[in-house]
Order: sequence, then C-alpha cells, then structure tokens
Amino acid sequence: MITSGRILERLKHDTAAHHAAAEQQLDLDNRLRNSAAYAALLGRLYGFYQPLETALGRVDGYEELGIHFEERSKALNLAKDLAALGQAIGSFPLCPAPRVPSLGDALGRMYVLEGATLGGRIVSRMVEARLGYTAERGGAFFTNYGDRVGAMWTAFRSALVQFATTPETEQQLVAAATDTFERFNSWLASTREVL
Repeated sequence: MITSGRILERLKHDTAAHHAAAEQQLDLDNRLRNSAAYAALLGRLYGFYQPLETALGRVDGYEELGIHFEERSKALNLAKDLAALGQAIGSFPLCPAPRVPSLGDALGRMYVLEGATLGGRIVSRMVEARLGYTAERGGAFFTNYGDRVGAMWTAFRSALVQFATTPETEQQLVAAATDTFERFNSWLASTREVL
C-alpha cells in the first residue's frame, strides 16, 4: 500500500502540460483512421520505446524496489503487433536514446511509460472497435499487462515513493519524466505529416 509521498502529486502536477501535449500529438482520431495509419503509429512508438527501454535495461537497482524490469517491456508487444500487421520493425527509424545515468533518472523515465499503459486500456477499445485488432492480433501494445494493469501501476507508484526520500531524488524523477515527455512529443511531431 502506498503510504504518503508528495512525489506522486508532484510528478502529476509538474508533467501535466507535457502529458496534455502528448495526448494532442497522438491524435488518435487521425492515427486510427485505417490500418496503414495505425501501423505507422505503432512503428513510430516502437522507434521511441525500443531504444529507451534498451537504455533503461542497463540500469541496476530495480529489484531492490520490487520492480522486475523485463516484465515491463512494451517494445516487445509493439514488435509483435507490427509483425501481425505485416510490418518489418527494421523499416522504422529509431529515436536517439537518452543518457540514463542513474536509477532515479530511469524511474522518472519509466513513470511516463508506465503511466501511458493506463491510457492504453481506453485506446485498446478504440483500436478494436475501429480496426478490429485485439490483444491477440495487432493490439497487444495497448493492452499491456492485461487485467494486471492496476496492480502494476500501484506497484510502480509504491517504488517511486520508496525511492523519493530526499528533495534531490524527487528532482531527479521529475526532471527525467519531463525530459521523456519532451522527447516523446518531439518524436511524434517530427513525422506528424508522414503518419
């Protein structure tokens, strides 16, 4: 159970504008208009997630906070979805990965990825209704964790509270989360007209 921890409120507050910008950049009405646009979106997301997850995977210390990093990978489901849609992952550009020098930096970046999984539940329903893709075929990314999404989010939030014990560790988390949102928004915006 999460005890206290102003870090959760601070992360939500300090990244709110970036989160809103990300939702605007996703432009789901446009990107779910047909299978080709959806595949292009998945390819763009893979290009962001794969290098970032590779960088995050090089950091030590997750286990001490109860986080099993491998089970939180989203790039694997993106690759699975792209394969189901007949797309080769090698045909999509990769975003330059940020430097991830510490566990605090990694957790701040993961905050963005883990939070996006919550919204994925809503998107998965849209994907199935509009395009017919399900978790079993073409929609695995947006259904990450399945019925465990709430428990996974709660466990991650608990890890953030456990980690953020000083003003310095709080600032690490917020700075990394903010930077990740900015990188994500720039990455989507840079090819908006192509998608």
